[in-house]
Amino acid sequence: IINDGKEDETCLRKYQKRCMLDMHQRLSFGPQYGYLSELESGEQFLETIEKERKTTTIIVHIYEDGIKGCDLLNNSLTCLAVEYSMVRFCKIKASDTGAGDRFSPDVLPTLLVYRGGELV
Repeated sequence: IINDGKEDETCLRKYQKRCMLDMHQRLSFGPQYGYLSELESGEQFLETIEKERKTTTIIVHIYEDGIKGCDLLNNSLTCLAVEYSMVRFCKIKASDTGAGDRFSPDVLPTLLVYRGGELV
């Protein structure tokens, strides 16, 4: 005996709903951050970039105290980190990078974006 179609449609809808939930869980799976973290050294900076999951986007703010715009950008990134908790937001003083000569005050603030260990 063949069903009248209603039961088949109900099963199909349940299957679609389950597939959508599974897909949502896969897409939202991963580390959650939600804050702007301070990197203390060039070594910690490199370690963060190299050891993070390949699918995680990392945004690094290179700043220095007393530079116009750096404080404002830190405040903005703090807010964005809460809103986009799957993105890793970090900051590091140019003088702590070990390459401070490459980050002179005229190029600060600098924002770098990494994914999969590569500069995007």
